Amino acid sequence: MTAPVRIRLKSAATALATAAVVALAASAQARDEVRVPSLTAPFGAGITEQVVIFERLIANRHPWLRLVAQESPGFVYNIKEMAKNKKRHQTTTVWSSTGGIWAAETAQEGFFKESISGDNFRWIVTRSSNCIWFTTLDPDIKSIKDFSGKRVGLGRRSQTHWALFTTKAIVDGVGVTDAKLQYLGNHAATTALLDGKVDVAVGLATITKDQSVVFPSGPMRKLAATGRDFYNIPIPNAVTEKVNEMLDAPFIAHRIAPGLLPNQPEEFDCLGDFVFMAAHPEFPDELAYEINKVYLDIDDEAGKYLGGGKLYRRASMCIVPKGVDAHPAALQSCKDYGIEPTILK
Repeated sequence: MTAPVRIRLKSAATALATAAVVALAASAQARDEVRVPSLTAPFGAGITEQVVIFERLIANRHPWLRLVAQESPGFVYNIKEMAKNKKRHQTTTVWSSTGGIWAAETAQEGFFKESISGDNFRWIVTRSSNCIWFTTLDPDIKSIKDFSGKRVGLGRRSQTHWALFTTKAIVDGVGVTDAKLQYLGNHAATTALLDGKVDVAVGLATITKDQSVVFPSGPMRKLAATGRDFYNIPIPNAVTEKVNEMLDAPFIAHRIAPGLLPNQPEEFDCLGDFVFMAAHPEFPDELAYEINKVYLDIDDEAGKYLGGGKLYRRASMCIVPKGVDAHPAALQSCKDYGIEPTILK
């Protein structure tokens, strides 16, 4: 009678030991969620809404990474916050642009009181480029040279793309110094154009590398929806190149194929820069790797839920823009995914 008892006890001990090993293995594999704040831009600018969509998509497919959108006043704020707030160096990503970092390094008046080095930032993943030009209802205004003496509605003074870059194109790129520049805000400037209170407003779209996606901004869509006759005024590539040479700036000279912008029957030039996610050099390798990887994995799935989500394409995400160094782990993620990064100099 004793032998069967010993066998049962031995079997029970083995079962308990096996269960303990399984429990330890499961514990080793499990990990707590890691929440990574991502400073965006004001709601309505597009980035905040897009990151919110990615929050959900990442949570649905990644076991522990949780990206958390944090609305901010914009790219200028993000640059200042990352540079001065050491608590964010190992925890936070920010959205910014190559033009924004240039403005910080050169301490552009009205934006930065002192120079902030681009060494505070490491590229994680690229969203898209911008395309900036001007619009008018006046057929006699055909080029930036015709802005002399005209009322030009720009973005708020605190807006890099809608105000700073456009001002540089007008004043430095073309040499028009007597235009009546009014810093109204991007939406307000387009409304003022429609109401006859200004003669010119800003047009802006975001585009992918291959121009397979060209996404006009809200003010541009509003202008097109009115059905009124309007005219696009390009920022010629030669003007962009002149601004870059004069100001040591990193702007991109785009040439857009016909028909990709509203009321654009012919090839069209515009000025742009790159918009991307960045982090501090101290940001952990594992997080930089996983963020890049999950963005590549999601690709343009965000476009199912938001128009601007279509801009996120693998073909563009591994472009490292001029003016910012890459996080080595993010570069490695691109390579492991089978995409050789394009590093612009």
